[in-house]
Amino acid sequence: MELEQIAKRVAFTYPEATVLEVAERMTTERIGAMVVMDDGRLVGIISERDIVGRVVAKRRAPDTTKVSEIMTTHVVTITSGESNDEALERMHRGKFRHLPLVDRAGRVIGMLSIRELLRDRMDELAMKNSDLLSFISTDGPGG
Repeated sequence: MELEQIAKRVAFTYPEATVLEVAERMTTERIGAMVVMDDGRLVGIISERDIVGRVVAKRRAPDTTKVSEIMTTHVVTITSGESNDEALERMHRGKFRHLPLVDRAGRVIGMLSIRELLRDRMDELAMKNSDLLSFISTDGPGG
């Protein structure tokens, strides 16, 4: 399946938002990461892991800590047209679970999660398995 079909609607926030605002929204929307936008540009990403490791574990106040203080600024992305395999490999290599999908101009058009990519892969493998079982069990000429 194309990455555009796997990607979820992207949720975004701004660098000046508080971590508490982001955590509340992530909980409400049941998402694990948000892209951080500034003047229409992707400037970072913030995930549950960032909040736990950079705020909670360091005993910082989530209601006064700004997203810009803890977000990941070196954001790895993937471009539409690339493959599921490439997305999974980037996530594995970078040890992260969310990957922004961008168009050729670099605009964010969706968010990929490892869960959705793996679900797509499992569906693909189940279909291949079914096709192989059908092929093997068909008793045609010479079979």
